Amino acid sequence: MRKLHGYMTVEASFIVPMVICVFILIIYFTNYMYARCVLAQDSYILAFRASTAENADMQQTVVEKSQAVAGNKYFGNTRPVFDGETRGKEITVTGKTTTRHGAMGRFFLKPKKGWEIETKSIARKRKYSDHIRTVKRIKDIATKEDLWNTDTIEN
Repeated sequence: MRKLHGYMTVEASFIVPMVICVFILIIYFTNYMYARCVLAQDSYILAFRASTAENADMQQTVVEKSQAVAGNKYFGNTRPVFDGETRGKEITVTGKTTTRHGAMGRFFLKPKKGWEIETKSIARKRKYSDHIRTVKRIKDIATKEDLWNTDTIEN
């Protein structure tokens, strides 16, 4: 009968927890990126809706529609807080949330408070139907053949 030294058991006791922690950190990072992307999207949606709103108070529109836009997409994060600011014809919407998780305690350099996420989106107040008509008219004028025909210009 052979005598085994147990060095594989000692190595596995170090490597397996490290590999598990790397997988957990990858999951945390993907959750952070998901929350960041969703928050940026929701901030722009609120800025765009406030810019197309009929009422003059764009900040009130941001506050009223923020809960409906945010919904239940922010699992593992705090409820986002949106704030609107108007400067001239531009409205800026700032969204804030925090990613926080209790798994792994404070091991392997995990942040104590979680990750704070903040995004800022800007939209301009304009009548989009008029803007689309203007762009379409400019395109129609630019693509008209007889304007760019050199024979017509020379004669």
